Amino acid sequence: MAPKDGVRCWICGRTQEELKAAVGTAAPEVTDVDRNMAKVADSRARFVRDANEWSDQIPEQFKNMDFNFVIGNPTQFRAFRFIDDVQQARKTHLEPLGDASFLARKGKEFVVGDFKIEAADAKRRDVVVKELDDFERRTGRALEKGHPGEEKEQADASKAQGFDGFKLGDGLRYLREAGTLYYYVQQKLLEMDKDDEKKKLPTYEIGMARIKGFPKAVPLCTVCESLIKGL
Repeated sequence: MAPKDGVRCWICGRTQEELKAAVGTAAPEVTDVDRNMAKVADSRARFVRDANEWSDQIPEQFKNMDFNFVIGNPTQFRAFRFIDDVQQARKTHLEPLGDASFLARKGKEFVVGDFKIEAADAKRRDVVVKELDDFERRTGRALEKGHPGEEKEQADASKAQGFDGFKLGDGLRYLREAGTLYYYVQQKLLEMDKDDEKKKLPTYEIGMARIKGFPKAVPLCTVCESLIKGL
């Protein structure tokens, strides 16, 4: 049973309003989740900056050439000095998203960045699948997969896959969008972790509780109640 407004804690004598004023407004602690959110935001900003530079620096004679052909032949196209960076971004950003898209829909464990999503974690899986579905719907193409064999199959064979059919300029724009999504998905997962952290924070309130040796329940604040339980 909740006590009436204005009731004071039987031990410390504070009302709920006084309790919150005293201990309930402490500055939030900087956690690993906060640090990871800052890290992902920084990585996303650097990726977008680099991706814009790649697009700006395409040699004019390569712009209308097939993306896969150019990026797949780095020795021949050294005049595009960012070709190795583009290859690496494709491998580290696009292929993991494609794998996640395929494996998540199969109900399997998958990885996005530093996140390993267990097969049983339906809540996080659904968040990731929604973002990937929205991206594939918006772009009209399926994310390319990095796994060999069975996992190489497309989830939706009616869509173009990855960079297929793209000219170099269009492919680089697609890479920027998908790479941004790679970080956005991680940010969403970190926000979920942050919400879970908040749920673990102590609540500062007064409730009726029984103390050993006393016949009736008395009003106790959560701070004093936890101290008594520790005795």
